[in-house]
Amino acid sequence: MRSRRRQAQSDAFTLVELLVVISIIALLIAILIPSLRRARRQVDSVACRSNLKQLSTGLNYYVADDGAFPGTHSLFFMQNLWGAGWPRIAGVTWDGARDRIEDNYSVTPAYSEPVHLDPQFAADVPARGTLFKYVKDPEVYTCPVDRPGVATSTPTGGGGNGRLSYSLNAYVGYKSPESLYAFTYLAASEDLALPGGEDRRSFAAGQRVVFPAAKFMLLFEEHPAYNLNASFPDGNFNGLDRIATRHMPRSAADGNNPTGEANIAYLDGHADSPVYPVKTEGRQLFAEWGLPHYWRSNGPPDRVNMARFIKQLPGPCPWTSE
Repeated sequence: MRSRRRQAQSDAFTLVELLVVISIIALLIAILIPSLRRARRQVDSVACRSNLKQLSTGLNYYVADDGAFPGTHSLFFMQNLWGAGWPRIAGVTWDGARDRIEDNYSVTPAYSEPVHLDPQFAADVPARGTLFKYVKDPEVYTCPVDRPGVATSTPTGGGGNGRLSYSLNAYVGYKSPESLYAFTYLAASEDLALPGGEDRRSFAAGQRVVFPAAKFMLLFEEHPAYNLNASFPDGNFNGLDRIATRHMPRSAADGNNPTGEANIAYLDGHADSPVYPVKTEGRQLFAEWGLPHYWRSNGPPDRVNMARFIKQLPGPCPWTSE
């Protein structure tokens, strides 16, 4: 009888020990999982920056061969500054996508939605882009966290288009790097919102702005809802577009004004992950460092300064269809 009592006490003690061990393991898991998630996010961000770095290197090779950056959609759209805009067909822009410009600045999308299910889109992007002969790996064109799906306007971005996560600065098409180091405003551009929307900046007529190559934003990780997966399939980053801030998201103490890292490549070839508010628009970024942009937040489009900055192409349009 005494032996059985001792055995029961021994079993009870073992059960307590087991519960303690389980509790310790659960505690360790609870501590480690956030760290593991953060580490995975860092790995994804590094891989995304590596993609941008490779694309930036490809752009340098393109410039070495052609003397200027490849065409962008806005380059052709903004031929409206001098006449009629030109249609974009596959094979004339860096990314390979196409669309159609109609009268009065309207655009007819060339793909069905959701774009990631359109076989024509898959055939065009990025393989028919003018950069593809320099960067032939399709995986380089997408961020590791960009999952194909129907894009939403959530702060960090919903589904991606499955083919392209990055956008080239809309206004650099067919311009040489040397022409991008400074700009003198022909007309005043005033009361421009900066990232976050609280501060503003103005540029006076005759004001000269110098753009250091290390600060000139060239390639952007664009929010999926604005990058070839909504109603405007325009593989470039202009004033109305939005950056993706999905890497290392952060919330303020009061729960307002969340931020995140947005991967960007610069004119000097390096890539970085600056922190911005989740709804930062292209025109806010451009106003921050002085680049003129077409779609201002206040007033009519900036036709005067953009006519000086954008590359005017000799007309008439050399193509109307493929």
